[in-house]
Amino acid sequence: MPTLNLFTNIPVDPVIASDILRDATKAVAKIIGKPESYVMILLNGGVPIAFAGTEEPAAYGELVSIGGLGPDVNGKLSSTIAEILQTKLYIDSSRFYIKFYDAPVNICFLLFCNSFICVYDYEIIDTTFRFW
Repeated sequence: MPTLNLFTNIPVDPVIASDILRDATKAVAKIIGKPESYVMILLNGGVPIAFAGTEEPAAYGELVSIGGLGPDVNGKLSSTIAEILQTKLYIDSSRFYIKFYDAPVNICFLLFCNSFICVYDYEIIDTTFRFW
């Protein structure tokens, strides 16, 4: 169930997008220790973003997972995703934030008519990393 939602102000070519989706899927699955078949990556390019007062290339991400996250894992995920964005989109790691949500197991997802209905009663542990 790990889901990584990435936003960048760089327009993303479809070929590059496929590379990022593939690389990020493999990285998230490997680092969190869950099968690739559970991982979802969303890539949103060309999103208006100002970071540190400029519109230079930047990115923001949110990763939600039921378990598997923690300080060490989050650090590895942060650096690996930053490296993918640096390599594929030339976004400097100092212009990338990622927020982690470690959702407890008691979250319940129901699949109904191709839509996810989220029923919850929990607290999300929120951790944001920034690279300097």
